[in-house]
Amino acid sequence: MLKSGIRLGLLLSLLLVPACRKRPVSPTGGTTAAAPVAELPGNQMAKALPGLLSSRAGSPVRWQHWEPAMLQTAKDTRRPVFAVIGSARYPGCVETLDAIDKDSSLVKRLNENFVPVLVELELSPEAGLAAAVLSEEIRKPLSFPFILVLSPDGDEVSWRPVPPGPEKSLREMVESALETVAQMWVDSPDYVVKNSRKDHDARVLRLQTADAIPADPAARDALLARAVRQLLSLYEPDTGVMSGAGGLLPVGILQCLASASLDPDTPPEISKRCREVVAAFGHPLLASAMVDPLDGGVYSSRRSGTWDLPNTPRNCATQARSARALVTLHRATGDPLPLEVALGAVKFAEGSYATPTGLFAAQRLPGPSPAREWLWTEEQIDQALTPPEAALWKTLCGIAAIGNLPMEADSAREYFRLNSLGRKTTLAEAAAKQGITLEAAAELLKSSRPKLLKARLARVPERLPCPAPSAAASFRMVSAYAALFTATGHPEWRSKALALAKLARDTFAAGNRLREQNPGAPATTYEARAFTHALAIQAALDLAEITLDENWRIWAGDLTASTAEAFVDDAGRLTEARPDATPLTTPFADRMMLFDDSTAGLMRMNLARLAALGQSPPPALAPWLNSLPPIADAPVVFTDSILAAAFARSRVIIQLPENAGPEWREAASRLPLDRIGRSLAKVPAAKLLRPDGSSLALENPAAIEALARPAVP
Repeated sequence: MLKSGIRLGLLLSLLLVPACRKRPVSPTGGTTAAAPVAELPGNQMAKALPGLLSSRAGSPVRWQHWEPAMLQTAKDTRRPVFAVIGSARYPGCVETLDAIDKDSSLVKRLNENFVPVLVELELSPEAGLAAAVLSEEIRKPLSFPFILVLSPDGDEVSWRPVPPGPEKSLREMVESALETVAQMWVDSPDYVVKNSRKDHDARVLRLQTADAIPADPAARDALLARAVRQLLSLYEPDTGVMSGAGGLLPVGILQCLASASLDPDTPPEISKRCREVVAAFGHPLLASAMVDPLDGGVYSSRRSGTWDLPNTPRNCATQARSARALVTLHRATGDPLPLEVALGAVKFAEGSYATPTGLFAAQRLPGPSPAREWLWTEEQIDQALTPPEAALWKTLCGIAAIGNLPMEADSAREYFRLNSLGRKTTLAEAAAKQGITLEAAAELLKSSRPKLLKARLARVPERLPCPAPSAAASFRMVSAYAALFTATGHPEWRSKALALAKLARDTFAAGNRLREQNPGAPATTYEARAFTHALAIQAALDLAEITLDENWRIWAGDLTASTAEAFVDDAGRLTEARPDATPLTTPFADRMMLFDDSTAGLMRMNLARLAALGQSPPPALAPWLNSLPPIADAPVVFTDSILAAAFARSRVIIQLPENAGPEWREAASRLPLDRIGRSLAKVPAAKLLRPDGSSLALENPAAIEALARPAVP
């Protein structure tokens, strides 16, 4: 699941931070002195909101919630904790839980010897960070579900990723994990507790805890220039691939390079090269199967070395994040395809993840993740379409009787005779090969898409919609709507962003913090982590830019202050979860882009945007505004921090009089979200404020509109 080609050792130095939570000490100094309760409480998942947790409400396993109180249950019952970490967006998670439920002996052992805990990554991302670090420690590829055994004190005892496989192998792997720990615990529980504590303390003490702050602006500029050059060097023009991009959809890399091409402080030759690489790599990527040609949805990762074999589970966050990033690509290159994909992704999200409340769910309800059924035989194409339609798709995608996946992508020939619908040629070229006009080919494509989608749904029925809205997904969609407004100028996108933001704020605000889902019990399970707070701040700032309503910027500032209060510890570490909300005794920090944007990168951008408008960060977060991770050593996983640093250096502000007319306001609201800020002030005329303190008078709204126009290829 992690990006390849990066220095995975950075996980240990960047994600883990020394524990600061005081450990409870039993009268004997161990955890086995507490009097046991009669038996483990029953399955608690019936209380969960719809999603992966509630899907186990009928499980014979006595699943407990991932919360600090669970550790007390472990102490009272004198058992280790057996946590299964996963999400419906990862293939194999539902299948593994089903396999456990079907094995009565496995269920009996879990219920009698452990405190079984089910962890939903959408609610508890700190568990995913732990899985990433611990996988690196045992030199195993990270995959989900992930098994983590904790002592009753919350220390890591044993762990392993569970790779996808047949049901029998899944059961055997879980059984093996249970057997090893259970025997250790029976033989010497005090030894397990003491040894796991010793290992845990040694693990966290040897880790770096802070990012460096460049000594001067020149050093910062040199780091940024080196990082961009490093990203450019990853592109291999002969093969058309981005070496080291890994298996995740690399929208972060593309957005970073596209933004660098628009940065006035980027040297002209580097800017030109950025635009060339974005076009050369981005266009084929967006024409691949990573963007579903039938429903427009975007996939977040691939199953092998080709972008034409995606992992089929999708989520709302990928659609929204991709849309916001692709608007930057469109602006940098003038290519209409990124904007088309962005519009399609948002439309797909609206059809797939919108809830009856008007908010958005993180994903659809859990279900199996079939892989083969997503692909096509040549006969299935012929059966679903008319001969002219089938001929066009065969030419467009290189569909063949033996399949169209290259040997290096399917070395085991698991998908022999199956075809992906990723494009191998352009529609114009396919039309020419078929001897028809481009217009006729476009009509055939339009008429055939719903037929193919219907045929695929007959093989792979869509999972049921999830009625439980998610704060992270909803705030992501606010930013996607805002980005589409800046790209298209259509007021409907601004109206959607405003309505959704108001509803999300009213629904998820919990005092001065946020809930991830509401209502939810127990409350700690549904308490929003630092990442969701960073997304909400970004959404509020985006909305302030497209509405020029200062109230949204004020709310962003309030959320920033509450984030500093709740998630920055005494040593200045930006932790992902409050100690009162997670059973992990190590306060994990999300510092690099393992699964998505990082909390640190998002907050750096949020702080830079607020600072550009004169709002100083809270003292606890101030170091995050100026510090930088090793962006030049591993730029692939730090593109969000690179974007933030570039904005802090090169941002400009459009300052309008408070009584500016609608034409001025509309022109300013159309500007890019992450490159140019806007503000209203008591000034007589509009002007552009540069980072060096100089200014430029703006004669008319057209001068602003010129800044918003997409670049010409």
